[in-house]
Amino acid sequence: MNGVWLVLSIVMLLQTEDVSKVVVNGTAITAGDVEFMAATRQIKPNDRAAREPQLIDELIDRQLVREFLARRKIVVPADDLAYQIQYAEDAIKKHGDDPAVLLPKLGYTPERMKAELGLPLAWHTYTRQTITLPQTKEYFDQHRAELDGTQLRARQIFLKLPANPTEAEVTAKTNRLKELRSQITAGKIKFEEAAKMYSESPSKEQGGDVGLFGPRGKLPTPVTKAAFALKVNDISEPVVSAFGTHLIQVTERLPGDLSLEDVRPQVFERLSEQLWAETASRERKAAKIERAKP
Repeated sequence: MNGVWLVLSIVMLLQTEDVSKVVVNGTAITAGDVEFMAATRQIKPNDRAAREPQLIDELIDRQLVREFLARRKIVVPADDLAYQIQYAEDAIKKHGDDPAVLLPKLGYTPERMKAELGLPLAWHTYTRQTITLPQTKEYFDQHRAELDGTQLRARQIFLKLPANPTEAEVTAKTNRLKELRSQITAGKIKFEEAAKMYSESPSKEQGGDVGLFGPRGKLPTPVTKAAFALKVNDISEPVVSAFGTHLIQVTERLPGDLSLEDVRPQVFERLSEQLWAETASRERKAAKIERAKP
């Protein structure tokens, strides 16, 4: 967790009733913990209830990883932890509050502050010991196009979906794109012609051309991921995003020239996230998780 967001979250939080939501190996995760994480994720009040199950799952994973690191006696450098705590307290003071008063009011004892701020530091220490140079090279080689600055040019046929679509609505739009894909691959119609006729995106006027794009930013993540898995002129299967359904054809690939040394921090971060997910999943299998009744 970023130290700045931790500070902002503490300042923003209101006192919450300390009711257990779930107990993980004897350790309670409370409503206050959930509210704290909601603030750190900058979740809007209107979305708070819908996101609660996801937040609780994240908190379960954090507790399991914390226990995992403790069993391996991963020690956080004392100076690093002291710096993070001092940074948090100084930021609270700048906001006009007294950390000695505010933190206990929110249930943040010194021990809890150390646990929250110490977890990402301990995980970083563990990953530095665990992730090897050969692993980073192997990952870079396997995901080179996503990391070396490669850009793609592609066309899409896009069909809109309503907010919170039903399974039937998603299936109907997906099946329609499957039909169009069959017609295109059979040579009955060209992709750009189908885009002009059926796509519901402004790019339809250009035959579905969305221009050049990289691995992040321009297109929804599922669409970008599908596109980068394609060869030039290949057509994807229908892809579902938060906006609708997409059929993608890559028309050009411009290889990048970044090396592993240029992107080593990004590779390390990806491997760290992957290792976290694997560790939490493995720990869940042996954990005793008791969820509170509604």
